[in-house]
This record gives sequence, structure tokens and C-alpha cells, in this order.
Amino acid sequence: MKITITNYNKTYSVETDDDMDVESMADVFKGLLVGMGYHPCNVDELFNTEYKWFTQAEIDNNRQGHLKVDKKAEEWQSNMYKQDIDDDDIFK
Repeated sequence: MKITITNYNKTYSVETDDDMDVESMADVFKGLLVGMGYHPCNVDELFNTEYKWFTQAEIDNNRQGHLKVDKKAEEWQSNMYKQDIDDDDIFK
């Protein structure tokens, strides 16, 4: 079996001689999507298979700041283009 995806003039493919059940095929397709550049967490959320790139605990602990609010970073971003504030004062 061979799966080929062409996206933006780039071709991605996977080929196997093994007989696969549908869940194994989904895992192969997930790997193909990650190889194309899609983030593994996004691919995992779309396909409910036994194999996961990350555990739920890893996903919850690594939200890249999306769940926690860092007030210093937020203040620094809001004042980034204000010329009357010294950057060093924000981090004191």
C-alpha cells in the first residue's frame, strides 16, 4: 500500500508491503502529516488512536504559556513601543 500527498508542490509518501488494520493505517497517516510539518499535538487531537505522540500530562504541562498568564511578559509586551519607559524598570 502507498499513500502519497502533494502539497505546495512537495510530495510526501509512505509505502508498506505489510497488511494493516485501519488503526495501523491511521497511525501511518498521522506520521505522514507530522512529516509534512503539522504539529504532533494537533494530529493527535484529530485522530483517536492508541499511539499518541504525547501523553495528556505532557500536553497539559506544555501549553507554551497559553493557560498561564505571565503578568511581567504581558506588561512588557504592552509597553514595548512606549518610549517613555525604560525596559529595565519593568523587570524589577
